[in-house]
Amino acid sequence: MKLALASVVFLLAQSHLTSAQDVKVREEAVRLMERANLVSTPVERPSSERVDRFRVFSDSGVQEGSFSRVVIQGVGRREEWAFGNYHLLNVWTLKQVAVVGASNMIPAELIRVTRITPMNLVHFDGEDVIHSIVEREMSGHRAKCIEFDTIKGQQTQNNELCVDARSGVLLEEKLGAELIENDDFFPFAGALMPGKISYSFAGANKIEITQSINALSSSEANVLAAPAGAELHTICGTFRRPFGISMPQPKAGNGGTDSDVMVRASVGVDGRVYETTVQSSERPDLNEEALALAKQWRFTPALCDGNPLQKVVEFTLHFQGR
Repeated sequence: MKLALASVVFLLAQSHLTSAQDVKVREEAVRLMERANLVSTPVERPSSERVDRFRVFSDSGVQEGSFSRVVIQGVGRREEWAFGNYHLLNVWTLKQVAVVGASNMIPAELIRVTRITPMNLVHFDGEDVIHSIVEREMSGHRAKCIEFDTIKGQQTQNNELCVDARSGVLLEEKLGAELIENDDFFPFAGALMPGKISYSFAGANKIEITQSINALSSSEANVLAAPAGAELHTICGTFRRPFGISMPQPKAGNGGTDSDVMVRASVGVDGRVYETTVQSSERPDLNEEALALAKQWRFTPALCDGNPLQKVVEFTLHFQGR
């Protein structure tokens, strides 16, 4: 299962899949997902303002946050993040970015919100084996639910995608331990977008999001003026990402399961890893070990017009037989 892209990949004829699933069922599953992507992809890209307000529920209580993005086509964009004590404002124009606020990494909760908004669209690929399509009622909607497995190496992930049988929108996504529920759809630029999104991971780390998107006129470009006291940075003419030099993985165990822990970290201008945090984890009990090992990784630094640049990266530590 991959995030939906502009190009469509159809894999109906692959011999290794036809032996494991009914081709007609897969054909219908692909059609349903293509329709879901179609009805929730804007026909045009007008200047717009999107506001996501959310609440994170955890053992320590409830925290509120927000993310907003203003895009003036052909001029630039304004993005603002707020969560707890974290605040960051970036104003991008054609030649520079103005920055106000936090210099530390964006919290994992904000990254998760921006990943699943405005809509988490996916499509099937060669790792997916379709089992069945069943009909059910979901919060007053007649839904068609696609049950399938995603096979990655030795790991098999059980998944389900449910679409509205009438409008075609994606109502629910069960992707491994993740559950994303979409509701209160509204029209925007020829597409249907969810006004409410609910997220959870393994039944915990719940996030409730309310979302609005409104068209703007190009005359509102003054919202892209650099805020007072902002740090001004020139946008890179050429950019090279960090490349790993030493990336030790955890020692293998004698157990029968494999687990991945995804880590976000800041790679400094010296190529060392700083400010590590867990982005997602299949085994929370392995998080501390993963973070300690991640700090041992070494990279070439990112380059902006040939000059070293601090850059946030994501990488996965694989625990085998643990």
